[in-house]
Amino acid sequence: TRLCHVLRRLGQAGGLNTVAAAATVNTALTQRATGGVVYAWPRLFRRSLTSQANELRVGSLVMDKEGELLEVVKWTHTHGQARGVGNVQVEYKNLRTGGRTGERFSPSDKVERAVLDAEAYQYLYSTGGGAVAVLMHPTTFEQREVPVASFGPHAAHFLIEGCVVQMLFHNGEEISAALPDEVEVCVRDAAPAMKGESVSSQHKPAVLETGLGCKVPGFVEAGDLVVVNTKTGEFVRRVR
Repeated sequence: TRLCHVLRRLGQAGGLNTVAAAATVNTALTQRATGGVVYAWPRLFRRSLTSQANELRVGSLVMDKEGELLEVVKWTHTHGQARGVGNVQVEYKNLRTGGRTGERFSPSDKVERAVLDAEAYQYLYSTGGGAVAVLMHPTTFEQREVPVASFGPHAAHFLIEGCVVQMLFHNGEEISAALPDEVEVCVRDAAPAMKGESVSSQHKPAVLETGLGCKVPGFVEAGDLVVVNTKTGEFVRRVR
């Protein structure tokens, strides 16, 4: 998701066309496994990906024989006696139905890993009383409505107009939505610095433009643009 932060900065500097170009480069250059998610090359170069069962981990995404997308929610490798290779016991969650199934493998058995498409979308605004985020694809200008809750419990405080978020798709179906690791937010109100302490060492309460409260260093004032971590809600640095 750090890429999303980079894309936002690029978009601010060069507009939507720059964001679109950066998103295209991202899709073309990042075929990698991270937490069990494999980001795809463009469809022209896509190929099937397989792994051994003993390489699976909690969070890995695989395909079953019917083409259903499954997430590994439990993984256990039981070692056999003496020189036995043991077995791998896996519990899956079907991401479409929510149902759970189990399967047992030999460690060297092959499983098909899911190939996902990562797409950058720009956040426009929220509707439905703030419950639905309206996103726009920077290349096609297609608009998509996504539940704000998909981005996490505190997403409303970090979905800033113009922010670029990442969407993951499988065969055109939305799988997940993610905020960037960091966002730039304006400080709406900040308490005055306390006397008798260095402004660089003390922290004081502040309220961001989205209504989120957080602690900031003493030198931060109302109107400053700051970077905040979207996972912790903590101050990272002042931009200006």
